[in-house]
Amino acid sequence: MSRKPYFNPRWLGASIPQKHWHFHRQLLIRYSIVLQPGEFSDMVRDIKSGYAMLIEKRSKRTSIYSVRIDRLGERIYILSDGKHVITAWPPEKRLNEKRRRMRERGLTE
Repeated sequence: MSRKPYFNPRWLGASIPQKHWHFHRQLLIRYSIVLQPGEFSDMVRDIKSGYAMLIEKRSKRTSIYSVRIDRLGERIYILSDGKHVITAWPPEKRLNEKRRRMRERGLTE
């Protein structure tokens, strides 16, 4: 028996701005995740507020952040300039190990 798909009513009238399409496509490709309404805003807020864990500086302007998607219990990596999301960074063993070492040293979370 097929299950009826759930439609979150918060999507009524909502849309993803074109400037964020790249991020959402990469998130789906790299993590198989589709965000629910409000989760993208939560991620941006976490990065801007400093709550998201800064994992690695990539250049003068960009860094890789670790952000938790609470609903899924999943961590993702995001390339950002600290104000705007650029892309979903591919999951890498190296970044996971770096995040664990930082946590063990008590640098975050």
